[in-house]
Formats: sequence, C-alpha cells, structure tokens
Amino acid sequence: MWLLERDRQGGFRLTSNLPDNQLPPYAILSHTWLLDNEKEVTFQDLSSGATAQKKEAGYAKIQFCADQAAKDGLKHFWVDTCCINKQSSADLQEAITSMFTWYRTSARCYVYLADVSFVPGNQEAGDSDPRPWEIALRRSRWFRRGWTLQELLAPPSVEFFSCEGIRLGDKTTLEKCLHEVTGIPYQALRGESLTDFSVAERLSWAENRETTRKEDQAYCLLGIFNVFMPLMYGEGDYAFTRLRGKIDKRYAKTAAMDETLATVPFASEAAFNSFNNQHEPTCLPNTRSGLLQEIEQWVDSDDDKCIYWLSGIAGTGKSTVARTVARTCHKKGILGASFFFSKGGGDLSNATKFITTLALQLATRLPSTKRHIYEAIMRQKSIAEHSFRDQWDQLIIGPLSKLHKQSCPSAIVLVADALDECESERDIRVLLRVFATARSLSKFRLRIFLTSRPEIAIRHSLGKIPDAEREIFVLHEISTDIVNRDLSLYFESHFEAIREERDLDKDWPGKHIIARLVEISCGLFIWASTACRFIREGRRLTARRVTLLINGHRSGAGPEKQLDQIYTAVIRDSVSQDYNKQEKQEVYDILREVLGSIVVLSSPLSMVALSNLLNMPLSDIKETLADLHTIFQIPSQPSRPIRLHHPTFRDFLLDKSRCSELEFSVHEREAHQGLAKGCLRIMSRGLKRDICGLGSPGTQLKDIAPRRIEERIPDELQYACLYWVQHYQQSGLVLSDDDEVHAFFQKHFLHWVEAICLMGKSSEMGAIIRLYNSILEPSMNQRQLPFVKDARRLLFAFQNVIKHAPLQIYCAALTFVRPTNRLKDHFRSQIHPSIKKVCVTPADTPRVKDEFNFVNDLAFTPDGKQIASGSNTEIARLWNVASGAALWKFEGPTDKVSSVAISPDGTLIAAGSDDFTVMVWDLKTRALRYSLKAHSRWVNSVAFSPNGKVLASGSMDETVALWDVATGAELERVNNQSSCVNTAAFSPDGSLIATGSVDQMIRLWSVSNDLEELRMILDGHLGCVNSVRFSPDGRRLVSGSDDMTIKVWDTAAGTELISMNGHTKKVTAATYSLDSRLIVSGSEDMTVRVWDAITGTSVHILTGHRSGVNAVVFSPTGNLLASGSFNDDVLLWDAKDFSLHGELEDFDSVLDINSGSLGGMPDDNNCFTSNATIASNDKKGHSTPVTFVGFSPQGHFIATGSQDGILKLWDSNGDNRLVLSGHSSRINDVVFSPGSSLIASASADMSLRVWDMEDGSNLHTLSGHLGNVLHVVFSPDGKHLASCSADATARLWNPETGASLAVLNGHDGEVTDTVFSADGRYLSTCSTDATIIIWDVETHTRCITLTGHTAGVNSIRFSYQNCDLLVSSSEDATVRIWNWREGTSVDIAKAGVATTSASFSPDDVFVSFASENGVVELWDRQTQLLTGSFATGVGIRRVSFSNDGRYIQTDRGTLDRLSFPTTHSPTPHSFLPLTCPSASHTLFVAQDWVKHNLENFVWLPEDYHATTVAAYGGTIVMGHSSGALSVISAERS
Repeated sequence: MWLLERDRQGGFRLTSNLPDNQLPPYAILSHTWLLDNEKEVTFQDLSSGATAQKKEAGYAKIQFCADQAAKDGLKHFWVDTCCINKQSSADLQEAITSMFTWYRTSARCYVYLADVSFVPGNQEAGDSDPRPWEIALRRSRWFRRGWTLQELLAPPSVEFFSCEGIRLGDKTTLEKCLHEVTGIPYQALRGESLTDFSVAERLSWAENRETTRKEDQAYCLLGIFNVFMPLMYGEGDYAFTRLRGKIDKRYAKTAAMDETLATVPFASEAAFNSFNNQHEPTCLPNTRSGLLQEIEQWVDSDDDKCIYWLSGIAGTGKSTVARTVARTCHKKGILGASFFFSKGGGDLSNATKFITTLALQLATRLPSTKRHIYEAIMRQKSIAEHSFRDQWDQLIIGPLSKLHKQSCPSAIVLVADALDECESERDIRVLLRVFATARSLSKFRLRIFLTSRPEIAIRHSLGKIPDAEREIFVLHEISTDIVNRDLSLYFESHFEAIREERDLDKDWPGKHIIARLVEISCGLFIWASTACRFIREGRRLTARRVTLLINGHRSGAGPEKQLDQIYTAVIRDSVSQDYNKQEKQEVYDILREVLGSIVVLSSPLSMVALSNLLNMPLSDIKETLADLHTIFQIPSQPSRPIRLHHPTFRDFLLDKSRCSELEFSVHEREAHQGLAKGCLRIMSRGLKRDICGLGSPGTQLKDIAPRRIEERIPDELQYACLYWVQHYQQSGLVLSDDDEVHAFFQKHFLHWVEAICLMGKSSEMGAIIRLYNSILEPSMNQRQLPFVKDARRLLFAFQNVIKHAPLQIYCAALTFVRPTNRLKDHFRSQIHPSIKKVCVTPADTPRVKDEFNFVNDLAFTPDGKQIASGSNTEIARLWNVASGAALWKFEGPTDKVSSVAISPDGTLIAAGSDDFTVMVWDLKTRALRYSLKAHSRWVNSVAFSPNGKVLASGSMDETVALWDVATGAELERVNNQSSCVNTAAFSPDGSLIATGSVDQMIRLWSVSNDLEELRMILDGHLGCVNSVRFSPDGRRLVSGSDDMTIKVWDTAAGTELISMNGHTKKVTAATYSLDSRLIVSGSEDMTVRVWDAITGTSVHILTGHRSGVNAVVFSPTGNLLASGSFNDDVLLWDAKDFSLHGELEDFDSVLDINSGSLGGMPDDNNCFTSNATIASNDKKGHSTPVTFVGFSPQGHFIATGSQDGILKLWDSNGDNRLVLSGHSSRINDVVFSPGSSLIASASADMSLRVWDMEDGSNLHTLSGHLGNVLHVVFSPDGKHLASCSADATARLWNPETGASLAVLNGHDGEVTDTVFSADGRYLSTCSTDATIIIWDVETHTRCITLTGHTAGVNSIRFSYQNCDLLVSSSEDATVRIWNWREGTSVDIAKAGVATTSASFSPDDVFVSFASENGVVELWDRQTQLLTGSFATGVGIRRVSFSNDGRYIQTDRGTLDRLSFPTTHSPTPHSFLPLTCPSASHTLFVAQDWVKHNLENFVWLPEDYHATTVAAYGGTIVMGHSSGALSVISAERS
C-alpha cells in the first residue's frame, strides 16, 4: 500500500509500497473525482514531482487531507487519485480488491465535499430549521457515486468537510441526514456487520449510484460483499453478472438462512441498544453498586438460580438497572438478547414476538446459534404461531443445547425488562413457567434477568418456582440511606451538567437544596429524573424551577403524590401565563387532545404522524410539546416517535383521582374516540388497490424494498391499519349498519388486507377482524355481521398466500373464494386489472363444504336417539341417530355456535355462541327458554351439571359462569386466573369443574357449597388445552392439547399418569368410554384415535374424515361413537369394532340453510371479467377428475374430458355447448378435425368416438383396440384418423364412415405416440419397445423400423419442411433427429433424465425438447448447439411450436422462446433476468402459480392445482381433480 507522508514543512511525499503488517496509523480521503480527470494529481505526478502542484484543484484536496491529518496527530494519509499506480495492473487489482479493507483500517476518514460550501448562519443550538449547508449536503454528488458507498460504510470514523475545509459533522451527528439521503439503515451506518443485512438490501444501497465505467458498478461492491474476482475492464455489464455469481456462491447458504430468519416476527425496538433506546440512561458510576455487584455474582455463580427477579414499585429505577445489566453483559460478550416491554409500545406491549425476537437477537449476538435456529425454523415453519413453550424449546433451548462448550461463553444472559407492561397476564404466567426450564442446559449457564412491578400474577408464578432456582431482589426495600446516597449522586451529576450549560456558580444549587430534593423524591428515581429534566429545560428559569419544586412540595405526601405534584407542575409551567382566559382554554383543549392521544396510543408515533392522525397542524403539536421534554422523549426530527420517559405519567393523566386539574384531565374513552375516527379517516383517504405500485400481481413481499413500503404506507396509515378496531373497542362507540365504519369496511376491506400484508403484519389480520366482529351489536348490524363473517372466511382460506404475495387478494382470493361468499360478488370490480377474465366452473358434484363451516361440538340425548351439534352458522342442529336424517335447527344466536349441551333429563338444549350469549331451548317444542348475555367475549363451552340444576359456560373472557337452569339467574362466576377458557366439564358428582385453558393449564375448581375454590392446577401440556373430560368414576381426567398429546391425570393427587403421542397435529377433542377402558381423541390430522385408558397404547386409528376432527362423544348406551369435523361432516362409528356405522345427513342441503344464494347469485356464477361483465351461469364442470382440456385450431371451442368418460364442449366464453356421453372410462385424448366439424376422442375403455360438432351426436364408435387408447390424431386433410394403444398396435380409420382402414402391427410394446407427416403421406408410431416405425398411409405398409434408442420412445414429430426428418424423445434420456429414408440418426442432446417430448420449429431451425425434470431446451440445428434452457419446475409431457415459431406450446401452457436464457454464451444463464420481451404474452401453469410472461400471476389453492392444461393466446384453461374447470385470461402487458 502506497501512503503519503507529511514532512515538517507541510509538504508530502510518497512512501515505499508498504506491506499490510507494517502500515502506520493513517488518514484516508473520500471525495468525488473532478469532472476533468486530467486535473487530478496522479501517482506519476507525485513520483516525478514536476507537475503535481500545477494541478491546483486536485492538489488542494490532497493538501487539505495532509493538513487535517496533522491536526489529528497523523503523519501518513492515503488518497486514491495519487496512491494507486494505475499503470501497473497488479497495483490496480490490489487497490480495488483491498480498498474496503484500507478504508476499514484507517484511523480517520475525511469526506471532502467539493460541491458543499459552508455558509455561516445566525442559528442558536437547538433550532429545528435545517443548517444552511445541509440542503447542499443532501444534494451532493458524493452520494451518487458508486465508490463512495464503501467509503461511507467501511471506516469506523467518517468526518464530513465543506469545500472550505470546515468540519460539518461526522457519521454520528449527521446520521439522520445520511440515512434519509442514502436509505441505508442506521445500524449499518453505526458499523454493524454488513453480513447482518441481506444481499438484496445491500444491493439496494447501490442501485441509484453511478460510476464512470460500467465495470466499476460491480467492482465498487467487492468489499461490501467481501468477495474477490479479477478485474476485466472492457467486459461491460458482464462484470455485474460475475459479481452476482460470486455473491450467490459465497452467500448461498447464508442468504437462505437470512431469508428464512427474516420471515420470523421480530420486534425491532425491543433491544436495550435499539435506536429508540439509545438515549435511555444507565446507572451512574458508584450508584446501585451493591445491587449490580450482587447481579454480577449471580451471573457468574454455578448454582441453579437461573432467574433473577428485580421487583420494585413504579419509579424506583428498575429499567435503568436492566439497561446497565444489559450493557455490562453486552461488553463482556455474554448478552444473548434483551427485550424491554413498554405499554402502548406496539410490539413491545405484548409477548407475541417476545421469544422469536430473543431468538433472532441470539442468532446475531451468538453466531454459532444461527444455524441451529434456522434449522429449527425449517423443521417447523409455523413456529411463530405455536405456543410459547414450543417456541422457547425449539428456538432458544434447542439451539443452545447443540453448541459446543468451547464455542460459547460460560454464561449467557437474557434480559426482560418491565414484564408487568406485557398486556396479557396469561402470557406472563406462561413465560415465567418456560423460563424455569433454563436450568436444563448443562454446557453453560443460561441466566434470565427480569424486572417488573410486584404484580400478583408475577409474584404468584415466581412463588411456584423453588427458591433454589430463582433469586428475588425487592428494589424498594433497599436501605433508605443507600437510596438517598445514590439519589444525591444522581442530582449532583445532573446539576454539574446544568452548571456547565448555564455557566452557574460551582456550588449551585447548594448541598442543602440537593438534600431537600432527595427528601422530596421519596426514594423514586423517576421523580429525580423528571425533576432534573424539568430544571434543565427551564434554561434561564433554571433557578426558579428549583424553587418551584421545593415550594410546591406538600410534606407528608407519599411517593405517588410526589410524582403527581411534579407532573402537575410541569404541565402547568408549559402553558404561558400571558394568555387571556379564552386563549388559555384553547391551549388546554389542544393540550388535552395531544397528551390524551399520546398516552393511549397503542404504539408510539412521531409528531408528523400524530399531526396527520389527529388532523391537527404540526405546529400545534410542536408548540404543545415544546416545554414538555421533561415528560416525553421528543426527538429533534419530527419523523421519529414521541415516547414517554416513564409509564407513570400515563397512570397519572388517566386517573381522575390523581390528575385533579380539569384543564388537562383526560377522559380515556374520548381520547380513544378521537383516535378511532382519525384512523378511519386516514385509511379511507390513503388505502387503495396496489398502494405500492407493484404492478405485477405475483410480487413477493420479500422482494419489495422496505423503503418503498414506508414511503407508500406512512407511519400514521400503518398505525391506523393495525389499531383502528382496538380504538373503537375502547372508545365505547356503538357501531351499526350503514355507519361510516360499515361503509369503510365495504369499500376498503381488500385494500386494508393488502396494506396489512405489505406491512408484514398478516398474522394479526384474523385477530383484528375477529375483534371487530365482537364489537358489533347483532341487533344493530344485521347486514354487516354476515359480511364480516365472510371476510373472516376469505382470510381463513387465503392468508397463507396473501401474506407472501399481497396483491393476490385481488387475484387468487377473488378467483377461488367460494361463490357463496358475499365478498366475491361485492368486490368483483376490484379484481386486479391484469386479469382480463376469470371463470371457475364448479365440479358437477354436491357442494363441497369448506373447513370454516365446522361442527363445533356434539351431544347425545339421554336416550341416544338424537344428536345435537354446534356449527359455524348461527344455529344449533339436531339429527335422528338411527336414520342420520336432519331433524331441526335451533335459532337465535347471531354468530357461530361453539358448544352445545343437552340436559340430563333430555328436556333442554343449551348453546354457547361467539355473540357472547348462552341460549337454552326446549328440546321438544324448540321454544327459546332464555337468552343470557353471559360473557364479554365468545363462549367456548357449555355443560350441564349431573343433576341438571346448574349450567356452566366457559368463555374467552377468562371466566366460567354458573347459571340456575330453572330461572337462568347467575349463581356464581369463577375467574379462571386471567386465562381464556377453551373447555369446561363437570365431574360425575358435580362437585368439581375442570377448565382447559389457553395458558396450557388445567384447573380443577370446587363448586360445591356455593364456594369458588381452586382445588388444583394440572401443569404438563406444552400447548393450549382444547378438551377436558372426567372418567365416569371421576378419579381420572383426560385432556387434549395443541401439543399433539393426550394426557391422563389423577384428580386426587394432581399427578400425570399417562401421556399418549401419535397425532401429528393439534388434539382438539378427547373423551372416555362409558366403561373407562378406552379413551378416544380427535385431531386436526383428520384422524380419530382409540387408546387403551390403562396402558396408553393405541388400539385403533379411524380414518374417513376429510378435514380436521374437533368433536368426539360416545352415545349414552356406549354402542356408538360420534365424531365431527371442520368441514361439517358427522360420522358414526360402531363402538365395538370401530367400523364406520354411517354419516349424518348434510344438514344445510336438507333444511336449506346457507343455500348459497346471495342476492340472487347462484352457486355456480363464478365468472367475471375486469369490467365486471358476467358470463353465463348455467354450467357445471365434471363430476370426476378432469383428464383432458384442449382448444380447437382457431381457439373458438374448448373440449374437456374426465375420468368417468364424459366429454364436454364449451365455447370461447366458457358456456357449455354440448355434453357428449358414451365412453365408459377415462378420456385420454381429444382432437378436432382440421375444419373443426368433427371431434375424435380416445378412451381407456379401448374405444374411439367421432362426434358431430354441431349437435354433439355420436357419429361413430370405433372399436377394435384391445387396450387403453392413448392418442388420436387427424391427418392434415382430415380424411384419416390414426390411433395408438397400449395393445401394441396403431390403427387407421375413416372418420367420415367410421370404417377401420388398417391395423398397424409391428411394435412389441405399448404404442406411445403417433403422428402424420405434413403432407399426410406417412404416419409414424413409437413404442416402449424403443423402436419407431414409419408407415405409408395409402398402402398401410411399413416403410422402415428405426432402432437406436435404448429405452422406450415417448414422442415423435415430423419436420414441417422435410418429411424425411423426424425427431424423437426417449426414456434413455436422449433426443434424436432421424433421416428415416436413410435410416440414420444423430443424438442432439443427452439430458440426464428421460426426455418426454420433442418438436421441430416451423422453419426447421430449432428443435425444442422437454425432460422429465421439467426443463425445456432449445437446440439450434445450424450451430449444432443448445441455445437456451428453461427450468419450469413442473413435469412437461408435450412440446410444440406456435405457427410463427416464437412460442413453445406445452401441456402446461406457453413459453416464449425469446425469453429463454442462452446456454452457449459465456454468460452463465442462471444469472440472466428471466423476463419476457415486452411484446410477449404467455401463460404457463406451474405447481402453485399461473404465470404470465414467466412472472407469478395467479396463485392456485391446493384444490385447484391443475391436472391438465391448455393455452391459446392470452387464455389458459385448467382442469382440476375435483372435476372443476378454470379459465383465466390475461391483459397484454
């Protein structure tokens, strides 16, 4: 490395070329080259010494660097213009490949901005207006150059200078500006490892940068990606292709891991050192020293105390200690992760992303865990949706347990602060339980440091952990002397800074004042910190504010009152006393609205976002908060979020007993009302289809630049989308049909879904809409509730695709959602504009019931003659068991019925509903006895007591209510310890109720003697408990859980007796047989399992359900078992041998419930176009799987055939013209005659049939084949028909007369294909016997047998230009071109796997062929080279060329030959963009996607995966296994 060395006279000279290990400390210059490069000082100029100073502009930069380095004590420096010998290719190669490292190892980096001039201003520090030079800085050419990217990121120190050499700032002070101009994340600017950022993200930083030479676009990124490649100036764009190759090779595995990890939910602001936490304080030196020493000893000790709980009342400094612990452990390299909870902090206010965030931090901080965490996610991709226990075990404990002892520190610390600010007590209890398993790690100590207020739930949960496994420190019980000493140090430290700022006396404010402030603070550090901020913000009024605090103090007030007093003083002081009465009122009105909004926000917002949300001028927000820095963290940038310094201010402001000043007292409901209406206004204005302007409907979320989403969906719109329902719920506003919320939902629901998915919050959609559903009063929302239910159905069906490709809400969702769903018709005008027409013709079968319509519960009448069920509709249902016939329905609920129960005497039926009610009917008369407004959330379980006098209902509102059956009066309500009740059951003697809960616990409650007493907790499941049932004698209890296990418990001892494993998905139901010998369970894996209740061994596995099973029950006589499933099926099984006894009648179809007629729209009206015209609706598809689809030659007609031998003819509009019946087995092939007057079909029934196109009459049935007829083809003139069969023969027929013209015998195996030559004179056949035979059509004689293939021949095609040539594909993995007259052939390709089809282009220039692995390739006959290859990802059985030779037509759609990556070029084809030319218009069906011009277009649900495909122009037809048909047309791009 050549350096410049400054001499004593201020000049400089080149050093010798120094090796890396001998480099002295040096500075380095970053700049932009002069537009006239000749004016730059070069290596040769300095070497000769003759001309350097004559180049004044170039020399000035170097002199600046020399002088600045000298000021910083550096003698050596480096400048790229003159420290690289560009005449030496070796030196140039070394410089370019080492430059990132040279910048990284520099002591200082100076950015010289030739186009930024420093203009002195008269601004004071703290002014918010831009500095005069900042506009020029933002526009500087330096930000647009390619090489300066690494010069910004590599050096640890980067300082920016104007053209006058005046320092403007550095990477830290200019961080916001640098981030906004470049789009580079703050973390990267701060020096975090670039490997923490994805390849795509790093490439995006350079996408708008320029270089003088094309090659440098690639070379300037070598250091960014830490790759090496030789320089080849002159290669142009190929340099970037080479770079991508190097990157892909180096980062293939890392990129896959990063891409997977990026899909895991992550709370970016949770860590102690996140951007938003960077200014939060840690403990001052010499404060909290005893406590911090104790914590350090706990970390280092070898005992089993894996949990340390720092407990303290509000304001005692818990979070400061937590940050100090995290910072200390971080410096030592033992911090695994940290999570700082914050009420109202969005993702930080709940535990949804808690464990996944810890895991991702762990993967970064402890890189050796990254691979193991990645593997855990790959094993269970939906892990984020699993229980906290599963997440903890698989993402934390599992990966840590796999580390080698020598590769990890002796202790790893996890820090969780303010656990009490997690909004769910249930989640807190679960987390504390899983934390206790940290002791299971043996290779090192996993320590978990927790802080919280001493809330009951936390104290109770930690109290259950043995003393030997946890440490508890109560912060507010520290000696008063120690606390006061620390407070004195705290005040003194802050007053020292204030003295320096305000130039106050050395002894100000005096020890007696500090002592008084310590006394007033009552041991609360939050009071001290608030007081110091209040005093400091007073500036010139500093002394007055000290006096105000001391004089305003009321002696004898407790800590809380002291806080209230200081908060009151701060707010009062923020309002000028110079206002008149009216002006003060206006100011206080704004103050209440702003403060109230900030404290009830569900997630922090910036001043800009808050201004937009409240529809309030930004100036009002700024002025209101200008003097409230004491209470709020108010960033200097209006785009950064405002945060409370401490949550105690929220408690104060919303509590009227504490905030008694009416001028700024906030009504919480009113604040929520304002925010709710603001959210609705923002969404109504901002949401629209394709809000990010993506264009392509298949665009994946992972491929969208985050910055684009942030720009198109600003913070206030993101906030509104996430929290609008929450604010309406807490506002107390009553919603009704036709109000503004209803209007919004009907107009913007799809737009809202798109936005939520783009924001990466798709997992929250279902909960938001369900919450919305829950706040709609049924009597006032009779039209809206069904619409919302259909919205939930749509999300349920399509969430898995729209979360990855958000625009599919307008494509796949509207295409394939069931026609009975109201949203299909309502939103038809919002179908994506790239879809020209779509038509899904349903199968000609009984209506398929979707999984959203599940049987929720089952109950037999005492005599076993009838059985009732809940449903996803608003009814309870009753069947006759003997006949399976539907009897009647019980109506009244306004939402789904989750649970049913029949009274022991058989006179009553009870139902619990999602509308929060419990209803009881007379079973015989069906009259409603009473309807109980039982709960505040949906009711999951109802059960009668054994004596029939009490009815219990369990709910998501975390209670079990007991009701007097006779009167409907509430007897008692059991609080289920803040955990949602999934299931509840009485013991046989009625003395106990067992509840299964979301928190994975089973609780036994004593309900005798009118006492509510928790008898015991059964703890052992690792997932939500879905089902609990007592054994008939009450001594045992069986439970089923999300953890896929069934457990048996001893109800007296509270011990687990048996755990049964076997189900592969959640266990949703479990029960005992009447004799207690058997246990039966039902699962989402669609099976019912029977177990031995004593040994736990599996006895039977019952299959037959087509969907997940969620209810099982024995009949009272014990002879039958009933099981119900998600798709509404109820099956009856013989309880002796467990054979299928029968199936209950489809209730809906019999009693006309959910008839599927929506506003007159029939079930099968499933066609619409982008301009909303409706196609004919009187059509059905097939009743068995579709085996063939094909277009007529001109595309006017479509023929479809199915497994049952039915042939249907459709016109181009998708209307069914003819149904052709006659075949008795599968349709294998259909072909139109050249004039489209006839159709010929080939079938597995060993026959062919010829049909009249006009009337569909069967003109001829052609019999004679003795095996499956595989193919049929007309001759070019239509006078002959050829067929080939599995019987080893081909046949020639006269299609006009139906006469058999010839039987072509010659093959020894199945004849797999047959084809006429272009002139119709010859017919070729091929066979599994590896031969090809050419036949003379007129004489019916064999011309030649061609041998050469070594395995079966799959296809043959004649040349269009030369009938002597044909091409064949074979199982031997070759493609051959034959000159059959000469009997010669040549292999043109060896594919490695069987080739399935091959064809000549019309001009005979190309041959296209497909392989078994789905690769389609092009071979150029003139160059004798493969010229293109494309991997389709799906099996291809047939290829041919379009008439113009441009398109390759396959049995999966059309491919554009011009889009194929070339293979004979030196450019590796895998790095070329796979995009079609602009004029291209192709549709192709892959496994899960219809692709338009090779881009994902419409996603295909599993039920609509194609069994057969045909394409014509811009239209594609698909057949499906159900018998349904789909037609999709695309607009030309």
